Amino acid sequence: MRVYSGAVLGPRQYGREKAMVRGQYIAGTGMLLQRRLMENITNNISNADTTGYKKEHLVSHSFDEVLIERVNDPYVVGQTRVSGISPAGPMNMGTQIDQLYVDFSEGNLEGTERNTDMAIIGDAFFVVRTPGGERYTRSGAFYIDDLGYLVDGEGNYLLGENGPIYVGGMDFTVDALGGVWMGGSDEYADRVRVVSFANNDALRKQGSNLYFSLEAPQATPNQYRIAQRFLEGSNVDIGREMVDMLTVYRVYETNQRMLTMIDETVGRAVNDIGRLR
Repeated sequence: MRVYSGAVLGPRQYGREKAMVRGQYIAGTGMLLQRRLMENITNNISNADTTGYKKEHLVSHSFDEVLIERVNDPYVVGQTRVSGISPAGPMNMGTQIDQLYVDFSEGNLEGTERNTDMAIIGDAFFVVRTPGGERYTRSGAFYIDDLGYLVDGEGNYLLGENGPIYVGGMDFTVDALGGVWMGGSDEYADRVRVVSFANNDALRKQGSNLYFSLEAPQATPNQYRIAQRFLEGSNVDIGREMVDMLTVYRVYETNQRMLTMIDETVGRAVNDIGRLR
């Protein structure tokens, strides 16, 4: 016999209690997972109009089932054994976030008629100089600072092959390979530095639409073209995100109802079924 919350439970009753508590944990982790998914969807929707933004996916998986399957394994040292309980079948201990996956598919191009705006067509990134070192971005919304250099919205210099790119004013052009020509097409200034990576999964978001990489860029970038006076839009599909939001909401509700039902069942088991008469 085992005493549980003032009630005396037999081995089979204790086994049912244990399975119920496990069910509460599974439903609880399911609710936490759906909350994280909802936060991610909300972040994607809020950045649907952000230039060059790449949508994020959360990948989840269930906890390891091995420990559950070996509850009564005699070779597990210190394992608490419960006799007289029939196997409940394969069960896991809920779900958790495995990793954050960034979708690097290209967004649509949007014309702007501003000389300082650029978009990369192809699997490649602009390089900017930040206080923390070089960072990479798909956002080509650049500006000219007081000294005549191209910078992003945070004041980070857009880098060329020879360092920060000086254009002096709005009278410059950028060709398809990134060559910068001042005064129409008379004076060559520099070439926009563009890099690619063998595996974009090595990139990590830093904020302000910037990425840092766990690996060095490739020696030669992938095939690309630069379109001046265009910007790459976000690759977020609002319709898809809204459908996912409704799905997540329904799953959250289901887990919530399961948690309430299991809690009520456990309460009855403790207060009614397990009561001494």
